[in-house]
Amino acid sequence: MRPIRLSMTAFGPYRDEEAIDFEPLRGRGLFVISGQTGAGKTTVFDALCYALYGAASGEDRAETRLLRSHFAGDDQPTSVELVFETKGRRYRVFRQMAHRRAGNKSETGGKAELYELSADGEAPAVDRFHVKEVDARLEELVGLTRDQFIQIVMLPQGEFRKLLTSDTENKEEILRRLFGTELYRRLEESFAARARELREAVKGDRQRLLYIGEQARSDLPAREESRLAAVLAQEHAGAAQLLDGLAEEERHYEQACRELLEERERAQAAWDA
Repeated sequence: MRPIRLSMTAFGPYRDEEAIDFEPLRGRGLFVISGQTGAGKTTVFDALCYALYGAASGEDRAETRLLRSHFAGDDQPTSVELVFETKGRRYRVFRQMAHRRAGNKSETGGKAELYELSADGEAPAVDRFHVKEVDARLEELVGLTRDQFIQIVMLPQGEFRKLLTSDTENKEEILRRLFGTELYRRLEESFAARARELREAVKGDRQRLLYIGEQARSDLPAREESRLAAVLAQEHAGAAQLLDGLAEEERHYEQACRELLEERERAQAAWDA
């Protein structure tokens, strides 16, 4: 995700609209937002995070109402608009914070809108401008949850340690989303499932092999000189050996049947004569 333009109104310390144009940074893979303490760096982080996730960038500002400027007039809504690019496509997200005007009992004015921009203009990127639908679509576009975005994209003051101290599973999930390895994870799971199926199939085949061997021992006449007898005498005979032995026995008894039939035919012919 690459920010293009960020606009804040009645947000943080800004009473009116304040815009940041990131377009001059196009082509730069890395840039720094720097300044003295209190210069407004965290406000920029908060605005980016609020536009994408509807929340601030730090746990100490979990209450979104605290993001509203104390200098804004009662009739001035707090809003953030972000134009960004991801996977070669541009989007515009607009969020307006609900607030309670003087004399009103309930909050009004809350909005969340998401558009895809093109040469022909802009079109809604969701079916309905409901907060949950907009949030879900933005998370899909960015490829990160809010916590992951904070941990690896902006790394606001003092919060880099969250990535360093997060558990292994969380690190794996963050890196998987960051580098787009979800396909390989699904392939790995598919291969693992197939391997389990094959192991179960082999286990079943071994059981059937043991059963066939026992049946051969009990049902077939003893032929000590046969290959099957030698295979059955082994403690761990292989499937191929057992099948070869059974095939040899099949040929043996087919030949014996043919000889008996020929002998019967000769006897019948002698009787008829």
